[in-house]
Amino acid sequence: KDDIQKMNPPKFSKVEDMAELTCLNEASVLHNLKERYYSGLIYTYSGLFCVVINPYKNLPIYSEEIVEMYKGKKRHEMPPHIYAITDTAYRSMMQDREDQSILCTGESGAGKTENTKKVIQYLAHVASSHKTKKDQGELEKQLLQANPILEAFGNAKTVKNDNSSRFGKFIRINFDVNGYIVGANIETYLLEKSRAIRQAKDERAFHIFYYLLTGAGDKLRTDLLLENYNNYRFLSNGNVTIPGQQDKDLFTETMEAMRIMGIPEDEQIGMLKVVASVLQLGNMNFKKERHTDQASMPDNTAAQKVCHLMGMNVTDFTRAILSPRIKVGRDYVQKAQTQEQAEFAVEALAKATYERMFRWLVMRINKALDKTKRQGASFIGILDIA
Repeated sequence: KDDIQKMNPPKFSKVEDMAELTCLNEASVLHNLKERYYSGLIYTYSGLFCVVINPYKNLPIYSEEIVEMYKGKKRHEMPPHIYAITDTAYRSMMQDREDQSILCTGESGAGKTENTKKVIQYLAHVASSHKTKKDQGELEKQLLQANPILEAFGNAKTVKNDNSSRFGKFIRINFDVNGYIVGANIETYLLEKSRAIRQAKDERAFHIFYYLLTGAGDKLRTDLLLENYNNYRFLSNGNVTIPGQQDKDLFTETMEAMRIMGIPEDEQIGMLKVVASVLQLGNMNFKKERHTDQASMPDNTAAQKVCHLMGMNVTDFTRAILSPRIKVGRDYVQKAQTQEQAEFAVEALAKATYERMFRWLVMRINKALDKTKRQGASFIGILDIA
């Protein structure tokens, strides 16, 4: 009896804003969300908030016609939608001349990143549609390409979610006084860099590793010294595929997105070399010398490959791993490492290398998105926290 909660009158069935319910309790909220969900209505307001339930399929509710339907409408004039939230933020920014923020939060697989993309898609359409067709925004195109690039390098398959963001991001879109997009800036937080070197059962490392190994042509495979999935220790589960996803096609799409972003081919190849060298770092093996604790590297093939890809001297590199120079007082001495220390150093190097490449990529995207260096009159910030 204690578990029974009051039900709402039938007129509140599938209500669009749950703040209107007369009996507001957990059961009535869940019942309303469920009824709407089974009717294909995934967006429901709850006061200021908009609750979204992931349908796990594509719904035909994000077309340009629907963007036009929500444009300039008041919130109560249209059914709940991420576009309505975005339009409210845009109109408030224009009318009140105040910066706005949209916060996407929820657990893994709830749909935070997908809805963040819809916010950007809406703003890119609404804030550039006044311009002439010829000028039809290179900037808007680039803004829409930033996501696929970041997802390739920062997302991965987890048990809960095939395209899980392994980092948080704050996207700031700057507008001028007329409401046109003049630039954008992305800040990223807390990349899960350990995923580059080990993954739980049935999970994958970052997508780009698989895109590269599946999609690289013969010349690129030779240049980057690529091998089979099972040859890499850092890809602990081998080639885990994602149902309905073609890594090969996504590799082509990622490279095309980088081209649209204005990243030249030599820089693209440079990044892929870093990805390939991170994989090779995992194949460096050490063993313990017979009469000492000192580590040695019986076979330096993997080290040679790393150095070839990174443009380093192999002797200097192996020395830095096996007997690094450390500062003692004012002097430097060389300290021999144990097998564990050497293995730890290589893993730390792989994680740090991947993370710095990711940070460089974000910086490169920001450079492309903010050519004017002109801070707009106002901005809308979108926080997508992993």
